[in-house]
Amino acid sequence: MLEFVNRGYVYRATPISQDAETYFRQCFGAKRKMYNLHVAHLYDYLEKSNYQPGDALPSLKKMGMSTVSQFKKQCLNEDDVAYFYLVDAFASNEAKQHFNKAITAFNKIAYKKQYKKSTLKRQKTLGIEPTFRDLKGMPKFKSRKGSTASYTTFNQNGTIYIKDDILYLPSAQKSPVKVVGLRLNKHRPLPQGSNIKHVTVTMNTKGQYDVSICVEFSIEIASIGTPNRILGLDYSQSHFFVDNEGKKANYPQYYREMIERLAKERRVLSRRVKGSNRWEKQRLFVSRLETKVANQRKDWLHKKAYTLANHYDMIVVENVNLRAIGQNKYYAKNQQDNGFGNFRLYLKYKLEQRGKYFVKAPKIFASTQLCSACGHKNTALKL
Repeated sequence: MLEFVNRGYVYRATPISQDAETYFRQCFGAKRKMYNLHVAHLYDYLEKSNYQPGDALPSLKKMGMSTVSQFKKQCLNEDDVAYFYLVDAFASNEAKQHFNKAITAFNKIAYKKQYKKSTLKRQKTLGIEPTFRDLKGMPKFKSRKGSTASYTTFNQNGTIYIKDDILYLPSAQKSPVKVVGLRLNKHRPLPQGSNIKHVTVTMNTKGQYDVSICVEFSIEIASIGTPNRILGLDYSQSHFFVDNEGKKANYPQYYREMIERLAKERRVLSRRVKGSNRWEKQRLFVSRLETKVANQRKDWLHKKAYTLANHYDMIVVENVNLRAIGQNKYYAKNQQDNGFGNFRLYLKYKLEQRGKYFVKAPKIFASTQLCSACGHKNTALKL
């Protein structure tokens, strides 16, 4: 069966000119600024309305939030130029969408009235009473130093295209930069006959650019029918997973292997004068080690998912609540190191594009209490 699928392809890239790099940094800043304007309006509204912890946040309409267009007209530089019109309009619109998602995510846990651990510690040691800004999940201001520098732009009537391994992106009409492009390190080609839907440009802490190109293409997916080879995976803190055949994944735990070296290099960084050349050199070195761990983990997860997807027709995975495990101080570091959540995502799409099956076993299913031979349920065992 012929199906249309969307896939993302990530490439390392380099801006084709200094003007193009300046334009990208302006887009990053515009997205961050627009998000912070929404947060500032939210805080002002909550202070005036005497917001009480535990209440859900109101909608943007109820808060009287200005539209993106109104925010753009209000923000002027020293020359009285509305600088938001000098960058891609999608950068500003994306900030509003992210703010809406943050509001929705907070409202799901608002009733818990939970404060951050750092806030509770500050209250205990310094006697500073927490405010609504210290609630867990409350939208907060994005810093130029701490937030991810990225923005997404969409392809409209061929405004995004690739020519001679250079990805050309749309520029704002009022921007002095008319040609915006990135030279791709194209280690693999895009699918034949694919259409570019949208592109996300990201700059990491080392100033390097990565481009995620989302493309739509048709693929022939033939269903395998009734699965013959079925595998069940049970999440394991120490072994990553244990399957129904008794085999263990034996995840290498890259972060724990690197943790001593990272701690040493971070101590060196803390002794440097912040902003000096030696501090910047050490910061890049620490960032390089952290990036290496992330790349090792991602590589291992993709290869393991690829192997399982090729060998089995159906894979059943325990639908474990990873967020709840991450709240446990004994399990959090291990759970965040192994990346089991990403592994499930990789496994799902690799199976589906082969016409195979991916199933999540419900949490209430008593797999631990059932005998694999006769099916007898031993209720004395804890789930």
